[in-house]
Amino acid sequence: MKFKRIIIVILSILLLIIAVFLIAHINPSMSIRTYVFINGHPIGAFKGTVQTNELEYKLDKDILDKENAMIYDIKGYAVYSKYGMQIENYKVKKRGFLYYADSYGGG
Repeated sequence: MKFKRIIIVILSILLLIIAVFLIAHINPSMSIRTYVFINGHPIGAFKGTVQTNELEYKLDKDILDKENAMIYDIKGYAVYSKYGMQIENYKVKKRGFLYYADSYGGG
C-alpha cells in the first residue's frame, strides 16, 4: 500500500513537470517569457509586451526561413545581459508544436 502511494506521487510529479514544460513552450510569447525568467530577469518576464520585429526578420529572412524561426522583441521593459548590453531581440524556433527562444544579435 505504501509502495503504491510512492509510485502515484512520483508519477504525479513527473506529469506536473511535463505539463509545466509544455505550457512554457506552447507559443512564442510564453517561450520568450520563460527564457527571460530563467536567465535571471523575473520582472522582465512578466512586464512588457512581446511583439514581432519585422524589420530584423526582413534583414535575415533567408536564414530564418531555413531555421523555421521568427524574431521578436519585448517593448516596455529593458532586459540586460550579464555584460551590461541590452538584449533587444529574441529568435524563436518552432520545432514540432513547441517554440524555443534564444537571444538574437547583440548582448
